[in-house]
Amino acid sequence: MKVLSQMDSSLLPKVRASVLLAGAILFCLPFWWLLVNAFDESANLGLKLPPVLWFRKEYTGLDNFRNAFSAIPIVKYYLNTVLITVSVIVLQVLNCCLAGYAFAKGRFPGKKWFFILFLATMMIPFQLYMIPLYLVMNQTGLVNTLFAIILPGIHSAYGVFLCTQYIKGLPDSLLEAARIEGAGEWRIFFTVILPLCKPVLATLSVLTALACWNDFLWPYLVLLKESRFTITVGVSMFQQQSGGFMGNVLAVALLAIAPVVILYVFLQRFIIGGITMGATKY
Repeated sequence: MKVLSQMDSSLLPKVRASVLLAGAILFCLPFWWLLVNAFDESANLGLKLPPVLWFRKEYTGLDNFRNAFSAIPIVKYYLNTVLITVSVIVLQVLNCCLAGYAFAKGRFPGKKWFFILFLATMMIPFQLYMIPLYLVMNQTGLVNTLFAIILPGIHSAYGVFLCTQYIKGLPDSLLEAARIEGAGEWRIFFTVILPLCKPVLATLSVLTALACWNDFLWPYLVLLKESRFTITVGVSMFQQQSGGFMGNVLAVALLAIAPVVILYVFLQRFIIGGITMGATKY
C-alpha cells in the first residue's frame, strides 16, 4: 500500500501537468489557426477542411495584409482605438483612485452602505442600461464622436473596489503626518496616496486597456462614420463587406488582436494581481 501511495504521489504531478498542457494546446489552437490562415493567400478561395494548421510555402505571403490595408483605413482605426484607450485609462484611473481614497480613508455618514450600493452596480448588465445611455448621448449630441465612448468609460465599480481595498492597507500615520505638516486633502492625495498606489494603478490600467481595446457593442452603436471606427468595429464592417475573402478578414483580425496578445504576454502578472488584489474582506 505504501508503494502504491508513493507511485500515486509521483504520478499525480505528471498527470496534472499533462492535463494542463493539453488544455493549453486546445486553448491556443484557434489562435494558431488564425495566424496560419492570415498568411495563407489561398484562404481567400475558401477555408479548407480539415483546417490548415501549418504554413504552406507555396501559399504563404503578405497579400492578405496588402489587400486589407488597401480596402480599409486600418491605421485610422488603430489611432482611434489608441486615443480612446489612453483617454479612458487616464480618466478612469484618476476617478477610481479618488473614489477609493474617499471610501478607504474618508469619514462620512453611511460610507459602508454607499460603498455596497456602489459595488451593486457591477451586478447590472450593460445591455440593461445601454438604450438609456444611448438616448443621453444622442440628446447631448455626442453620438458619432469619440467622447461617446470615453465619457462612459471613466466609471468602473470594480476599479473603485480595487483602489479602496489597496488604500485601506496604507498606514493612517502617513496621512496624519502630512496633515500635521499642513497638507490639505488634495495635496495628500497627489503627493502621498498616488505614489503609493502604483501597483494597483498599474493593474487597473492593464485591465482597462484590455477591456477598452476589445469593446465592440457600444462603439458599434454610437460610431456611424468610418473615419471614427475603432479596430473592432472596423473588423466587423470589413467582414460584412469582404465578399467571402476570409484570408483578408483573418489578416485584419490578426492585426486587431495582436496588441492585446502582446500586452497580455508581457503584463499578465498585473492581470493576475487584479484578480487576487481585492480578495480581502471590506
